[in-house]
Amino acid sequence: MNAAMILFDSSLREEVFMIMKLSEIINYTLFHGLHGSGNQGKKEGTITWPGTNEILMVLADEEGYKRLKETISRYKKEKGEAHLLLFQWGIKEVIV
Repeated sequence: MNAAMILFDSSLREEVFMIMKLSEIINYTLFHGLHGSGNQGKKEGTITWPGTNEILMVLADEEGYKRLKETISRYKKEKGEAHLLLFQWGIKEVIV
């Protein structure tokens, strides 16, 4: 099992959900209206630092994560400097 976190500019929400659909991933948790600072500058939802970020948290099996990674890689290759990052880590246990 893999956990994936997709961090993206809020303006890319529709594209990210299309990526999820193309990757055949339906289970996620969305965090929106996030503030932060990074290589792309600050995003605090203010006049001085406009914009916000969002995060999609996903749990996927090996095949699902592989599809997600490939779809995001294609998207970033086509869009160039798309403000979208994918993080992945292994999950040892899930208690349901």
